[in-house]
Amino acid sequence: MLIIITGLPGSGKTTIADSLSKEINAVVLSTDKIRKNLFKDPIYNEDDKRIVYNELFSQTKKYLVSGKNVILDGTFYSKSLRNMATQVGESVGEKIIFFYCETPEHILKERITNRKDKFSDADFSVYLKIKEVFEDFEDEITIVDTSKPIDFNVMFMIKKIQSI
Repeated sequence: MLIIITGLPGSGKTTIADSLSKEINAVVLSTDKIRKNLFKDPIYNEDDKRIVYNELFSQTKKYLVSGKNVILDGTFYSKSLRNMATQVGESVGEKIIFFYCETPEHILKERITNRKDKFSDADFSVYLKIKEVFEDFEDEITIVDTSKPIDFNVMFMIKKIQSI
């Protein structure tokens, strides 16, 4: 199974992905971690993003082919990135589900300000930039309100996964 956790910076994607992975025995692949492994000083330009997502999809396919469940943790701000993730899952015959992490902006701003994540460089200005260019979803998406307790959200997601 391929699970894509999408949303704006600070929306709780990594926390949700890590918690869910323990419950469903899945590998988590994070764009933030891949970026830090590939670039000493990431620039966050389109070329860097393309390289990061290409590596993400390459690793995804390897894990899926080996029979692992995979959770992708990234903004997936564009339709084309979401389509590419879907194509990777479909190419190996896996079920695919998208979850969009959403939380009130005041909570999100507080999370970003107090973030202790050593992988993400996104501050509130990055959040605002990505919010501006984030493309609407065309396909079915399950919204996860990450202002709710993590255990509640993980159980909600597991029920959704089991229903497909």
